[in-house]
Amino acid sequence: IYMNWFAYFQIQSRFDKDSKAEGVYDKPTELDKILMGTDEKVIKKLYGHLLEIKLAEEQVKETMIAWGRNFGHGIDLEKWQKLWSQNYKMTMSTAFKENLYK
Repeated sequence: IYMNWFAYFQIQSRFDKDSKAEGVYDKPTELDKILMGTDEKVIKKLYGHLLEIKLAEEQVKETMIAWGRNFGHGIDLEKWQKLWSQNYKMTMSTAFKENLYK
């Protein structure tokens, strides 16, 4: 019985040391919510979550570097995304108008 108590104490002390060094999550993360949720569209949710993580890490794009070289100042990601979406909409509407004229 003494050995069982000692083994428990070793495991408990190791857990305390690891939780202080690495931290233990009290609240479930977004990935935990996806995995513990319903089985509907799990692959779609996982792919979307991983894509968000990848895009958040990818801060500087080659076109943003070219922007900095051409205009002499940099542009942050939020402004870049706003300009990109506006120009994309304008390009799509122009293509739509050209198809209407044909």
